[in-house]
Amino acid sequence: MIRSTNKEQNEYSLVKKPAHVKRVWEAVEASLPKYWEMFVAAEKEKTPGAKLAAKFGGTASAKEGGVVAQVFEDAVESYEKEAEKYRKFFDPAALDEYFDDPNAFKQGLARDVPVIANTLRNRSAELREWQMHFRASRPKDLLEVFTNVLDFRAEWSKEHPPTDYAKHDAPDEFSLDPLDGDETMSLVNVIGMGIKSIVLYYLDPERLPPRGRNGLYGLFFLSAKNHFDLPSKSSEFLMINDLSPTSDGSIIMDQNYWYPYGTFSVYAIRVFRWIHERSRASGFTVDPKMRYVYVDRFFESVCAHHVADLKTMRAHERFEVPA
Repeated sequence: MIRSTNKEQNEYSLVKKPAHVKRVWEAVEASLPKYWEMFVAAEKEKTPGAKLAAKFGGTASAKEGGVVAQVFEDAVESYEKEAEKYRKFFDPAALDEYFDDPNAFKQGLARDVPVIANTLRNRSAELREWQMHFRASRPKDLLEVFTNVLDFRAEWSKEHPPTDYAKHDAPDEFSLDPLDGDETMSLVNVIGMGIKSIVLYYLDPERLPPRGRNGLYGLFFLSAKNHFDLPSKSSEFLMINDLSPTSDGSIIMDQNYWYPYGTFSVYAIRVFRWIHERSRASGFTVDPKMRYVYVDRFFESVCAHHVADLKTMRAHERFEVPA
């Protein structure tokens, strides 16, 4: 989508329509085998056997199931280490105590919540404006936003138990629109869907995918960079920032930070189902409770095959934004 016109052409409604979702998924599904094979091949090269064989001029043929099982096991282990920080900080009892001292909540966000802390430490010029807005934000507002998000998640989780959630297959079935549109669950220029989805993912990897860089750029490449006849003739997974060109006039192709979370969830859960089917054929195991850990790790591998493209799209120096 185009930054200057993205809200004027009804594209956010168009991308949710069944016929459009069908076209996009057909393109993604057609690309999955190719990117999966590249993912497996790249990981095979990292195995000890492959490294040893290369050293002596031979070849090693590790089996797909064993290789992928190890990659996903490592991904889950890494996820769990990070998730513990989010679980501890956003524990409901801990949040209640912060209402007596909202300043301590903001300080804790900046220190203990990785998606916030890492972004504050990042020295990228692109992030200076966000850092300024975060530092200027009122602690009470931050606390209220996150409390509302977590209250929504608690109620939503009851209405979408895992057995029902696993069957969802259309944007409206996920019932996640309030996270996108409810003003009480956002803070302009500070807390948007990228940060919210990452927090939610670390609290519930079974049902709430991280709608960050890996996922949106991953779907852009998996969908063959197609615009599927949107009025702007641009990919829905990108936000082409024509309002803020770089000093040399380059136009940044950001991930679409306003992409509907429910629609993103459709593609994320379908990618998981595809991976699950592959697991049956290849002999590795996936646990639905870690559904989006696998999906995000696969999206990461898709992006890894397009590092040069991403550097160009993000004008080189702007490749470090987490969400």
